[in-house]
Amino acid sequence: MSGAAKGILLVEPSMLTGSIIVSTARQLSLPEVRQVASVRTAQQQLAQRDFAGVIVSLEELQEAVQLLESVRASQLAVASSVPVAVTTSEVDATTAEQMKALRVRRVLLKPFKVKDVISTIELLKKA
Repeated sequence: MSGAAKGILLVEPSMLTGSIIVSTARQLSLPEVRQVASVRTAQQQLAQRDFAGVIVSLEELQEAVQLLESVRASQLAVASSVPVAVTTSEVDATTAEQMKALRVRRVLLKPFKVKDVISTIELLKKA
């Protein structure tokens, strides 16, 4: 299965934001974006299914970092090298270092524009 066919997992607690991203990606014929509202649900999805990329909200920071550590440690169904992006309202030096160590490709600061998320989806599908 190609990376584009696998789709992107979006961990976004805001149903409104997530549904806008999912529907916009569909309208633009981008890879399928599957939204989940929590890190816990994302963990279940990533344990069962491979994805071409993952976009994780850092709203649940500790849980999100643990999820990304599990991905990078090959403990889930996705490749440990899967491209990852994160969304957050702020980034301090400690978080920036954690994201660098976890090989996060892009950090989107909230509030972000939908076009920024779409360009991130395109970046993840090319990886």
